Amino acid sequence: MNKSLCNSALKLTSYSGIENAETFDNILNILKTPCNDYQSSVKKFIKLLNYIQYNNIDVTSFNELVALHELVAPHDGAVVSMMSIHFNLAIGTIANLGAQTPYIEDLYQKLCSGSAIGVYLATELAYGNNLIAIETQADYLPEKGVFILNSPNSGAYKFMPNTLSCELPKVAVVLAQLNVSGKKYGIFPFVLPLSVNGQLTAGVKITLLGDKPGFYLDNAITSFDNVEIPFEGLLAGNMITLTRNGQVSLHTKKLKERFSLITNRIHTGKLCMAVSSVAGAKSALHITNTYGNKRQTFGYSGAMPVINYFHFREGVAWDTLSTITHALYLRELTKKVSVMLSGSVKNFKFSDEVLIEIITAKSLCTWRTQEILINCRERCGAHGLFTINKIPNYLMGNFGAITAEGDNVVLSLKAGEMIFIDGVKNHKANVQHDLFFILNDYMDFLLQKLNKLIVSGNKKTNFDAVNKYSGDFLELSQTYAVLSVVTTIIDTYHTDDIDMIIEGYLLDWVHRTMSNLLIGEVIDLQEAKKIDERRIEYIRKYAEKINDYISEFELDKSGIETPISSDDYISWYAGNHNQLKD
Repeated sequence: MNKSLCNSALKLTSYSGIENAETFDNILNILKTPCNDYQSSVKKFIKLLNYIQYNNIDVTSFNELVALHELVAPHDGAVVSMMSIHFNLAIGTIANLGAQTPYIEDLYQKLCSGSAIGVYLATELAYGNNLIAIETQADYLPEKGVFILNSPNSGAYKFMPNTLSCELPKVAVVLAQLNVSGKKYGIFPFVLPLSVNGQLTAGVKITLLGDKPGFYLDNAITSFDNVEIPFEGLLAGNMITLTRNGQVSLHTKKLKERFSLITNRIHTGKLCMAVSSVAGAKSALHITNTYGNKRQTFGYSGAMPVINYFHFREGVAWDTLSTITHALYLRELTKKVSVMLSGSVKNFKFSDEVLIEIITAKSLCTWRTQEILINCRERCGAHGLFTINKIPNYLMGNFGAITAEGDNVVLSLKAGEMIFIDGVKNHKANVQHDLFFILNDYMDFLLQKLNKLIVSGNKKTNFDAVNKYSGDFLELSQTYAVLSVVTTIIDTYHTDDIDMIIEGYLLDWVHRTMSNLLIGEVIDLQEAKKIDERRIEYIRKYAEKINDYISEFELDKSGIETPISSDDYISWYAGNHNQLKD
C-alpha cells in the first residue's frame, strides 16, 4: 500500500490515528458527501473504488483492507458494507478458490481494477445462517459444458444482496448446490456477471427491497431461471476435480471441510464488521464527549458543562474503556489473521480455535458498541436524534454489523458449543490479575455445569441440548471472548496505562457478570461488595484521564463534522438558520 491509511505504531496514545492525514483530502471529500438514497451511496462507492485504483492501494492485503474499513465506517455504513462485500467476500473468495482460467481472470481483474462491482449471493429467503442447506441449484450439463443455475422455489430466492444495476456492471459470487449426473456434492461458489452490456443476464431477475432508515444500500431479492454459467465459473479450489464430460474426483471428502473452505471469507468479514463497529463507537464517543464539554447546564455552583455530572462523565469513561480495549484487541487479531491469509492465499481455512476467536470477537465488540451508541444517543439529548449528528446512522450501521456475516446470537451459540466440545486454550499463561481469575473460574464453572447437564460419552451436543441451555452457552462464549481480549492485550502491550485500562475493563465485566458469579458461588457476597466499592473508587479516580484518550482517536483528522462536535454548536445552527433567512 503506497499510503498508510492508519498509524500502525503500537502506542496506547494512537488507537486510530491517521498517518499524514493531510494527504487524504480527496478520500475524505468523497466520504463526507451526504447520501439520501441508495443511488447516491453507490455513486460514492464507485468514487471510492476509483480513488483506491488511482492511488494503488493494495486492498488484497487484509491488514490494509481492515484499515480502510476503519477509515470509512464513521462516514458511511452503507459504503463500508459495499466495500466489504466487494473486496472481502467477492474478490477474496475468487482469489482463494478460483482457477486461473481466462474467464475467471477477466472477471477478477475487472473487480480488482474497480471497473465492476462484486456482490455475494449466499443467504436465501428461507435460509439465513443455515447456509449449508440453501436450495439454489447448479446442475452441470456435460453436453453443453455449462452449469444451469435455478431457484427451484420462492424460498430459494437470494435475500438480500446489493444486486441492483448501476453505472458499473456487477459480478456475482453465488453459492449454490452442485449437482453432477444426478449426484449432489454440496454447496460451491459460482461466478457470473449479472449483466452484460447494460442488460441483465438472461434468466436473472432482481427486485428492489424497501429502504432501511439511514442505511442506503441497494438490497434486493435475486432469483435465477435456467441461467447459464460457463464451465470455468465453478470455484472449487482443490476440493474437487470436474472434467468437461462430467467426471468427478472428490479430493476433500467431508462436506463440513468443503463448507469451511468455501465460507472462509465470511469469517474474515466478521472481523471487518467488528472493526467497523468499534470505529463507529469511537466517533460517537468523540461527538458525545465534545458535546458534553460544551453543553451548558445549571448546577449548585452555577453554570457548568453537562459532563461535570458524574453519571455523564463516568458513563462516557466506561464506554471509552471498552472501545479502547476492543480497538487494541481487534488490531492484534487482524494482524494474526492477515499473516494466516498471506501464508496461504489458495484453499485457506481457519482452525477451530481461530474461528472461535473471530466469532466471539465479533459478537462481543458489536454488542458492546450497540450499548455505547444507545448511551451516546441519550447523552446528547434531542441533538442525538438528528441524522446530521451521525449517531442514529451509527446505530443503524451497527444493527447491520450485528446481523452481517452471521447473526450474533446464532454465532455465539455455535462458538459456545465448539468451546464446550473442543475445550479452551490456557488463558492464564501471562496474566496475574485477581479479577481475571474470577472470570476464568466462572468459565470453568460453566463448563462443569454443562458437562453435568449434557450426558454424552463423546461430548457431542445436539440442537436440543444447545437450545435448552442456550443461556449458559452464550455466557460461555462471551466470557471466553473477554478473557481472549485481556490475554491478547497483556501479552502485547506493556505500559502503566495498559494496566490501568485492563483493571477497568475487568472491573466492568465482573460487574456485568456479578449476579451469575453469585448464583454460581464463584464469589460470595462480601467479595461482590468489595469489587463494587473498588469499581466506584476506580472510575472516580480515572474517569477524566480515560476520557482524555478520546482526543487520541483523532476523529477530527478523519473529517468527522457534526453540529454538536463543532467549535460552537449554537453558532453552527444559528449560522445555518441565518444563511437560510438571507
